[in-house]
Amino acid sequence: MDIPNEEQLPIVASQVLSQGCSGLIINQVKAQPEFEIRSKNLRIIHLEERGISRSRNRALDHALGDILLLTDDDTELLDGFSRTLVEAFDRHPEADIITFQTLNQNGEKRKAYSNQPFRHNLRTLMRVSSIEVALRRKSLEKIPHSFDESFGLGSRFPTGSETVFLSDALSKGYQILYCPEAIVRHPHDSSGRALFQNEDLMEAKGAMFYRIFGWKAYAICIYFAWRKRKETGHALYHSIKLMYSGINQFKASADEQ
Repeated sequence: MDIPNEEQLPIVASQVLSQGCSGLIINQVKAQPEFEIRSKNLRIIHLEERGISRSRNRALDHALGDILLLTDDDTELLDGFSRTLVEAFDRHPEADIITFQTLNQNGEKRKAYSNQPFRHNLRTLMRVSSIEVALRRKSLEKIPHSFDESFGLGSRFPTGSETVFLSDALSKGYQILYCPEAIVRHPHDSSGRALFQNEDLMEAKGAMFYRIFGWKAYAICIYFAWRKRKETGHALYHSIKLMYSGINQFKASADEQ
């Protein structure tokens, strides 16, 4: 679980413990907080660094449970979520990763989810949010895997952290399934509001598409710009130009490494 500041730490800790599960909180702060929460079911790691992908990687490095669920400070774990996770992985012993559903503040589904379980492909992974992802820790031990720290909030390209992670996992041979059950609640937000007049995010989208699809990203950027043309606040040509700029930035950064 990621939290942006230590003032929220007691609230987040209470949520984790009230669900009867073990929790690991990655607290990214500029200075070590003066208080400490003691519980055998909760561990807190304070890190003086930024970036959601870095936070996720530290969580994966220190995780101890058999089934790991990624979540954030503004996410509410639904009653019975742990039972839902365990039963889903028991039903699908072949699954390395299972994605679930999220509800909004009104108890409604945040997306147009399928009512049937299925095996993910690259196309379906594009719609998955990080708080919907659960994975087996043994799978990480078998095939080491981590988040690309160039992507996600607080990184050079501030989007696509979970999408890049999942696409990499798929390419490594991970079995990624979808289960049509909700496990978390999250305030409704709009991808349109996020994209509107946000040139950095549009560039990051281009970089993400190229990171995942390679040369096919050029055509995908055109399709994405057209499909989101009413949400970006930009002319179609300008949106494409921004995403192509993101591709060029990603290629330049890859050449530097």
